[in-house]
Amino acid sequence: MRIAYCGYDFFYSCLKKIIDMESLDVIQIFTFKTDNHYNFNEYIYELSEQNGIPVTDEKITEADIKRLFEEESCDCLVTAAYPYKIPVNASEKFRGINVHPTLLPQGRGPWPLPLVILKGLGRSGVTIHKLNGAFDAGDILIQEDFEVDEREDLETFSCKSQLLAEKLIERLFSDFDFFWKHAVPQGEGEYWQYPTDEEMSFDFSMTIDDIDRIVRAYGKFDSCVNFLGKSWLVWDINSWKEEHSFPPGTLVHRTNKEYLFAVQDGFVCLRFFQEDKGEVDRDV
Repeated sequence: MRIAYCGYDFFYSCLKKIIDMESLDVIQIFTFKTDNHYNFNEYIYELSEQNGIPVTDEKITEADIKRLFEEESCDCLVTAAYPYKIPVNASEKFRGINVHPTLLPQGRGPWPLPLVILKGLGRSGVTIHKLNGAFDAGDILIQEDFEVDEREDLETFSCKSQLLAEKLIERLFSDFDFFWKHAVPQGEGEYWQYPTDEEMSFDFSMTIDDIDRIVRAYGKFDSCVNFLGKSWLVWDINSWKEEHSFPPGTLVHRTNKEYLFAVQDGFVCLRFFQEDKGEVDRDV
């Protein structure tokens, strides 16, 4: 099968698996400009160079779809964490799939992983579905779940999703026609919006559990907090519950690198944080 691929480094292992499968031939890669701070495409470009596959960071267009499916005999377009809608109606020969890191139809949307942690869901997974012109709504080809640990954070959750996605890609393309023929409609689902800055923020009037959950959910993408008259980006904390007489938000102690704050039911130690100077945009 001749494959075109759209994505960036989050699911790069899917692209690598496709390249490594002898029955598949990747003819072009579409990525997009990333900041290489929050979002990366370094591995995508590396795989492109190592395997001599053309790559572009320009948004895929109707002309690209027509060229791929009507002139270059593309059999399938694979998208994995690609932010743009695919013009599926540009060619009658079009056939495409998308890799999504939730158990669809729950968790449609551009960045569902933090919401799984914030909602306290005990299980999540990966779904590969047909592209039909609506975000994350096509018939399900293959799907598998895994346990979400009580202490899950964005990084461990991402790794679980990436490992499972690679496995499902291999299984799917080992008998693609079978899975395509037996795809199952999703039905009504839930669309989760991209979080606002307010939703990615916490304050020291919250409980330890609430603060901890927010920090774990956004991980290296930073959660936000205000103190000392400034906004700060936080990506790791420690905490413990203890009765005390400090008003919530009191800076109780600090070392050369850590700040310790009182909250209503204990103490929160900011371990890795920096002043938010508005220099980096999380959005892709």
